[in-house]
Amino acid sequence: MQTRIQTLVTALMAFAAGINGHIIMKSPAPFGSVGSTKSITSSPLTSANFPCQVGSDPAKFYSKDGLDNKMVIGQPQKISFEGSAVHGGGSCQLALTKDPQPSASTSWQVILSIEGGCPSKSGTGTDEYDFTIPDSIAPGDYVFAWTWISKLSGTQEYYMNCAPVTITGGSGKREVSQNETMELFGRDDATLPELMVANLADINDCKSELSTDPEFPQPGPNVIKPGSNNKFAPISGSNCVPKGAKAVPSAAPAQTSTSVASDTNLPSTFVTLTIDTSTLPAVTLTTSSAAVTTSSSAVQTTSATASPSPSHASSAPAGPSGSPIPGSGVQGLTGPCKTEGMFNCIGGTSYQQCASGSWSVMMNMPPTTKCQEGQTMTLWGRGLKPQKDSLMGRRRGY
Repeated sequence: MQTRIQTLVTALMAFAAGINGHIIMKSPAPFGSVGSTKSITSSPLTSANFPCQVGSDPAKFYSKDGLDNKMVIGQPQKISFEGSAVHGGGSCQLALTKDPQPSASTSWQVILSIEGGCPSKSGTGTDEYDFTIPDSIAPGDYVFAWTWISKLSGTQEYYMNCAPVTITGGSGKREVSQNETMELFGRDDATLPELMVANLADINDCKSELSTDPEFPQPGPNVIKPGSNNKFAPISGSNCVPKGAKAVPSAAPAQTSTSVASDTNLPSTFVTLTIDTSTLPAVTLTTSSAAVTTSSSAVQTTSATASPSPSHASSAPAGPSGSPIPGSGVQGLTGPCKTEGMFNCIGGTSYQQCASGSWSVMMNMPPTTKCQEGQTMTLWGRGLKPQKDSLMGRRRGY
């Protein structure tokens, strides 16, 4: 009788572990894990609470009260977990978004893909994993995501926890002050892929194969395979990304860039970003330029690849066409907009902004500058790195 009771207790404990003992992210501390908003569970996601296990009140769920996660670009970071049912491991992704309240159609940038051996390298207990924030990510406030497709769960599942993080520049990055001369370009790193989503029927038709370690369709440039007993299999389906987002294509069109020899006397074109703090988030862009006269040997033209950034189609609803720039034929969006401060760039040369709940008129970009195609949260400027012998250095007195 005692043996039977022990067997029954063991079975019940195993069953309870299967129900409540799944894995949740421990560090960075996720939304819903502290304070009055504590609501996080270790259950797999459904289409209803994707992403992040968001509840019926996103503003309450995405509260940052009691959470203080800080990361420095380029410095080692760690992700850790708690729980017992690792389901033999599986595959995970780490990603970032600027959206402070991610929804089912939010676009993400994957900074690390872990194919096999996550969240357990051996398949028997949780492990910690090292990662870094890429240099291409701009300092600021982000939402960090961990996703997991388990290996031996018995059914196709998708797990996800999210955490607010504040990312700061490393020792090589210089803070940029208001009214400082800037180099203008889109904030998204086109080499970082969109988040892979599967096993959620209302999001897409993608499925993982049972009892395997999924291989991501587009893992990105940062991939590790730490598992000791991997059994890889591809994800089936198409457009395995958040609802309304677009996968970053594997092939990218070439664009031309120009590099100038440092011993020439070429004048530069600068873009000045002036922020009026009384009317944020509106920005005013001004430019100054000078004619360039030089021999052809001083300028070299090279080709580089770039791919379009993930779509932010859901962040600002499309409205009827309108607001043409006189004489250009370029038409933007009109009517109400959802995300305050969102930019809409057309052709890289014209843009408008969501301000006070409505789309502004279309405006031309300054000569020789381009904005990020599509809708992004900001026309982001990064300070030019001072160089002792560069033209910028001589001109600004570095």
